[in-house]
Amino acid sequence: MSLFVGVILVSMFISNYNVQAYSHKKKFNIDDPNVKLFRQLIRELQWNHNRRLFFEARTEAEGDCTADILESYQWNGDYSYNSNGVDTAQRCMDTCDLSGECMGWSYKPATKMCMRFSSIAGVIKVDGVRSGSCVGISLKTKCTETRDGQYSGGTEKTLENIATVQDCMTSCDNLNICFGYLYSPDETKCYLQNSVSEFIAGDGFKTGSCMAPQKRVRLADPIKIFREDSLDGHNQKRKDHCVPALTLDASLNKISQDFANQLAAADVTPPIYDMSKMQTVYFNKGDAARHGTSVVNGFYDEHKYFNFDNPDLIMVNHYPKIIWKSSTKMGVGRAFTSDKQTMFVVTTYDWEGSFVDSYKDNMNKKCT
Repeated sequence: MSLFVGVILVSMFISNYNVQAYSHKKKFNIDDPNVKLFRQLIRELQWNHNRRLFFEARTEAEGDCTADILESYQWNGDYSYNSNGVDTAQRCMDTCDLSGECMGWSYKPATKMCMRFSSIAGVIKVDGVRSGSCVGISLKTKCTETRDGQYSGGTEKTLENIATVQDCMTSCDNLNICFGYLYSPDETKCYLQNSVSEFIAGDGFKTGSCMAPQKRVRLADPIKIFREDSLDGHNQKRKDHCVPALTLDASLNKISQDFANQLAAADVTPPIYDMSKMQTVYFNKGDAARHGTSVVNGFYDEHKYFNFDNPDLIMVNHYPKIIWKSSTKMGVGRAFTSDKQTMFVVTTYDWEGSFVDSYKDNMNKKCT
């Protein structure tokens, strides 16, 4: 729903329903179909606003694609997918992270180009490019292979007066972008290769590949990292408002996860829920790779519309929950739709009480 259409629908609803001016002290029926419709339209506008949020650098790795981070080098290998208009290297990494066939990614900020590779043969020197792999600790392995012939590929460095093939192999081990070597016993030269591909048998050279097997490796439990990332985001904002830090709670995690699973299985805009509860729901198509901190920051941005003297806790209901003073625990659930294109995030807090009546005792202005 576009912002314009949303505004028109809300205006039509208000005109047709002829509702009285809203007062925070006025009681209204939460089950009234017209109230539900109005609140649903408002949430549609909020979700459309959230679509404009940018990806930000997360504090920890979320999944597979954070190994072998290289600056000013692009992977050399087989492309699986190229994308234009990708905002950040983080988002490029995230799209690779979501694809089980992606072994590595390279990002060109100047052109906002994201390249995903199904196999990697080495690197190419390209200024300004950032790259990373999805195969665990490193694409490199210790050089042990020795064959008569040569691997085709680029040469990163040529070393003179190298006495033995073993010395050449050790030199390749010591260079992080050396993925193979070529040694000439007659010339005592060692060629350190930044990529290796086709092997050509022959005499006169010793060669070997120093590439590790390329298999996707899960570095961490994604939901655990996501929850910790969300917790860090909450506590940084709470610190800015001089309120105590939160801790993660297993029972609240389960409540949040169960609800997130329910929403993802339905794969529709979440139904109206009681926004007076200490719970938030994030939903957006195309944001399946968004990390915990950016969801928190997006909700916190509501502070621009929050009036401490006369707050509208219906229209601005996420921001207060992030910095709510009396909350001590939180839980986070995250679930994806079957096509991995939509992410639902549910956050539940432990505080119970009257949200509207208690805000003066629980909302601190920014103190730092």
